Amino acid sequence: MAILMFDRSSASPPIDEDALRLLHRAGSLLLEYNLRTGLLRRRMHELAEFLGIPLFVDTGYCSISLHTPRGSLHHHAHELRINVGLNAAVMRVVDDVIAGHIDIKTALARLDTVEKTTPRHNRWLLAGIFGAAAAALAILLSADLGATLTVALSSALGLLARQELAKRHVMLFALPFTAALIGSILGGIVINAGWTATPGMCLIVPALMLVPGPHLINTLYDAIENDMHTALPRLGLAAGILLAAASGVFLGGWLTLGWTTVPAGSSGVTIQLWADMLLAGVAACGFGAFYNAPWHVLWTSIIAGMVGHGIRYVCLQHGMPLETSTLLACFTIGIISSVMVKRLRVQFAAVAFAGAVPMMPGVLMYQGIGGAMQIALSHGNATAQLVDFTSYNIVKASFVVGAMAIGLVLGERITRLLRGPAH
Repeated sequence: MAILMFDRSSASPPIDEDALRLLHRAGSLLLEYNLRTGLLRRRMHELAEFLGIPLFVDTGYCSISLHTPRGSLHHHAHELRINVGLNAAVMRVVDDVIAGHIDIKTALARLDTVEKTTPRHNRWLLAGIFGAAAAALAILLSADLGATLTVALSSALGLLARQELAKRHVMLFALPFTAALIGSILGGIVINAGWTATPGMCLIVPALMLVPGPHLINTLYDAIENDMHTALPRLGLAAGILLAAASGVFLGGWLTLGWTTVPAGSSGVTIQLWADMLLAGVAACGFGAFYNAPWHVLWTSIIAGMVGHGIRYVCLQHGMPLETSTLLACFTIGIISSVMVKRLRVQFAAVAFAGAVPMMPGVLMYQGIGGAMQIALSHGNATAQLVDFTSYNIVKASFVVGAMAIGLVLGERITRLLRGPAH
């Protein structure tokens, strides 16, 4: 929903209406496609300064108001979407205007058609890549062949289901719920049939493929930059997506397995460093493609994921704690992503998270949730060992996820400080 209000009083300085519309259109698109709050304001001020328009930017959750001497321009987005290719196209238009490469009318024409002209990955190819990414993540978590094939199929089907639901403009949280439900039902069928010795992986990995990483990273950025009015709603959005996915997993598990929990299991296969890095690259590619990163951008996520996971592998081999190893790995990913996104003019959050996603502590999270479920069903008779084990897994997983987020943001911010003010 967009509202444009122009004050045509004679006291207002002469400002070209096309310039105002360009500000409004650029701000609306950057907001809707999930640019973090601080960077959104900075980009709007840079564009307004070039256009010679005094501007005050007021941002909220899914809303932006641009206040000028001629009046105010408002936009409210129905939801925050992630599309790396489209976001990059809008940023290029802004850069081209500021550099004097295109005029205002040309910029408006490009922005008016950018949602239709931005290339998207073929849905069937994307489903295949996403399924391969899920399989790679499953192998990294020590799943056996049965579980690996199951999560590949269920993740691909979940992606196709999300795309169909998105076309029909259903409630946002129905998308992760449906994908998780598909994954847990298929996983439950495979577990009941006895086709896997790592049953928990059939439930863990499809759920991990739904983690809203870019929303979480932007939440942390907004909080660091003291934009709490947008950080808290973003956090609520991410929590809602996670809750919807968890609900889908629980419903599918109840329908196929009843109120029971299954062990995560391990294939017992030791992965070599080269295989670990290769699988991490495949997983990163799947998430990057899901965010509609162009092919030349995908390589950034792939390389960052491979290097970061390799660093964590080496650190763990030398006895370093999981949290510290993850922090160092994600710090490196943050540096690589920061350097590349400046050149490619794309979102840091989506590119960096795609590289870091193979390090999600899936087994710890699953064991923590499973233990909590057992405690809830024990009617107050849970053993001290179960409570200790559940608490350990939940706290450990929280520290690892925190190390991931801090490492990514710290790597990006230090890189930005070293090279000076940057977009």
